[in-house]
Amino acid sequence: MLLKKVAISVCNHVYEWDYLCVRAAIYPRKQYFTIWKNNLLRSLGPAFRTVGAVPIPSGNLAAIRSFERDVLKLLDEGRWLHFYPEGSMWYYEDKLRPFKKGVFSFAYRANKPVIPLAISYRPAKGICRLFKGKYPLCTISIGEPLFPDYSLPKEEAVEKLRSEAEAAVAKQIDHYTAQVNEKEQNHEQKA
Repeated sequence: MLLKKVAISVCNHVYEWDYLCVRAAIYPRKQYFTIWKNNLLRSLGPAFRTVGAVPIPSGNLAAIRSFERDVLKLLDEGRWLHFYPEGSMWYYEDKLRPFKKGVFSFAYRANKPVIPLAISYRPAKGICRLFKGKYPLCTISIGEPLFPDYSLPKEEAVEKLRSEAEAAVAKQIDHYTAQVNEKEQNHEQKA
């Protein structure tokens, strides 16, 4: 079974603690996740570190090369790693932003599959309606693993993997959001 192997997971990034959804989805695997270095300087920095944050450096070429070595070493040691390839977080955004290719270069270089995850939203029901407030409830879905295509030159293979992962996450978001919208419409028609 694939989940016994090391993988890189990717997901849309829609709220500060969405990594807990990712972690629950791949349980019982322990997973590390990348985070902008400046986020570790905030009040939540120690909590992020505790749950497996790996800081992404900015600006310094030597630090970036060190980060690349560390990521490849984690993958080589059998550690799971999670990335948010959109490169930024927008609270409760329902549209996927374009994926950056760096994540997929790591998958190619380490010969690891990419597992596409997607966070979509659902309406609050039952007791959750009382506590929901202004935030939607979230659903995380897991797509089929994607593998680097070594029959292509590296740049083409990385771009193909990036494109496939972006399409898979977008499809999962659309699929599950459509199910939510359909259930809401059916519920409204019955009322």
